[in-house]
Amino acid sequence: MRRITRAGLILFVTAATGCDQRQEPVSFAGIETPAELVRHSAEFTRRIEEVSPGVHVAIGYGLANSILIVGPSGAIVVDTLSSMAEGRAVRAAFREITDKPVVALIYTHNHADHIMGARAFAESPDIPVYAHATTAAHIDRVLNVLRPVLTRRSIRMFGTYLDQNSLINAGIGPRLGIGPESEIGVLRPNRVFEDSLETEIAGLRVHLQHAPGETDDQIMVWLPDSGVLLPGDNLYKAFPNLYTIRGTAYRDVRAWVDSLDRMRELNPEHLVPSHTAPLSGSQAVQRVLTDYRDAIQFVHDQTIRGMNQGLTADELAHRIRLPAHLASSPWLKEFYGTVPWSVRSVFSGHLGWFDGNPTNLFSLPPRDEATRWAELAGGYEALLAAAETALARNQYQWVLELTDRLLSLNPTDARPRNARVTALVALGELQGNPNARHYYLTMASELGDGLTLGTVGVADAETLRGLPMAGFFRSLSVNLDAARSVDIEKSAVFTFPDTGEQWSVIVRRGIAEVRPDAGSNPDFRITVDSLVWKAMLAGNRNPAMTVATDMEVEGGRVKFLEFLGLFQPPR
Repeated sequence: MRRITRAGLILFVTAATGCDQRQEPVSFAGIETPAELVRHSAEFTRRIEEVSPGVHVAIGYGLANSILIVGPSGAIVVDTLSSMAEGRAVRAAFREITDKPVVALIYTHNHADHIMGARAFAESPDIPVYAHATTAAHIDRVLNVLRPVLTRRSIRMFGTYLDQNSLINAGIGPRLGIGPESEIGVLRPNRVFEDSLETEIAGLRVHLQHAPGETDDQIMVWLPDSGVLLPGDNLYKAFPNLYTIRGTAYRDVRAWVDSLDRMRELNPEHLVPSHTAPLSGSQAVQRVLTDYRDAIQFVHDQTIRGMNQGLTADELAHRIRLPAHLASSPWLKEFYGTVPWSVRSVFSGHLGWFDGNPTNLFSLPPRDEATRWAELAGGYEALLAAAETALARNQYQWVLELTDRLLSLNPTDARPRNARVTALVALGELQGNPNARHYYLTMASELGDGLTLGTVGVADAETLRGLPMAGFFRSLSVNLDAARSVDIEKSAVFTFPDTGEQWSVIVRRGIAEVRPDAGSNPDFRITVDSLVWKAMLAGNRNPAMTVATDMEVEGGRVKFLEFLGLFQPPR
């Protein structure tokens, strides 16, 4: 088995406990990397490129680009990177170009690597922040409802804990620069629109248009007087993430094609993606836009065709490949998304989880299935022997499938665990797709070296203050421990004097109903500053200390802590 080593230190805060822990970056001794992935890192050499007079793009400072647009009366910044540290570094570089004040920010969409450094660029807290009308809701959903699972899967996919020998690049940028110790500073959008907005900012004509694709809230930015198009994340120099393995709602790829077609109609002279390098020359831009939309449509249409022929997602994922003229395009190399992942997403996006095979209507529980596998193989030891034989033959995917069953039967047995770790590292070495590589290697370290995944980013007071209270209470309902609360009926009313809000939480035998009202006859009445409550739920404050010193509690502090104990974020 390849030895896993460590070097360096990262400080992070565990949201569930509020206590400091340390996590060292993971190293794999002698790790190998496909040469094409190594060469791809040249895309992300840190630099500022001038695309056209007044338009500059910062590349390599973070996973995403940040784009500076200088007008007669000020500057605009489009996308603000993933942390305050990254934002400050780019802001300093932009100051070398112009001393004009930043008069507006634009978010192309809601992803963290585009918004979390916003306050580093802001000249004032009330700076205009342009975005689609749904962007704020997308931010709140990720931060409050899905943060635990998306954080774990993002850490694996982006290789957050991998050292520089394991993490060569992230496919669309050098690496995701938000980690457990990062300070985040997002600003709420305050200039929003539904379909399109034609306006003047900093003395320039700016056209913003809704362009759903990689996200539903994606927008494109068009500067008609200079022929510069900013497509956001609807195009970058890699096959697109029509599905991301960190997890996402279905991305409507047909709408994505339509958005690219609207870009083609503009006939831009310059294309400035929010990842990877810009492209100039109207003919070159048209060629890339056309190839990109054709590749997406090809995957969509051929998947639908196969579905209508009765083929399953598994069959189609192994069958559909891009035509040679598209597969050879440098803008469609599978450094980010992959065709097989995209095929599966199109299938499930149109038909849902059921693949049409009646065997899967009510499948066996994983442990029952594993038991029958072992019986079929001649017992647990025979199944283990098959896994070890597959490993000796370098059949790494088969090792993963066999050890899935073995570890379901005996999760403490080091023999299948070691075989699985070895297979994961080997698959990671072979992968030219950074997302898959990082996922394999991080999971190998979790299983073989006890790597513990922490949280990502620490929200400061101003960021927390701007997040709506509704999201925090929604997070309570999805973190209720159903088993512990199945026989409990308790309620609490929360009053926030600083904002004038009142919220009620009713735990009723396995569900938590939250309402923006004062409720009636609650078991607990809580009065607390809204920022104190948000900071506690965000993991920045210890719950016991907060309840003891910063809350007025009617109904008993100890009993209220027991009530809060019913809400258990995943560990």
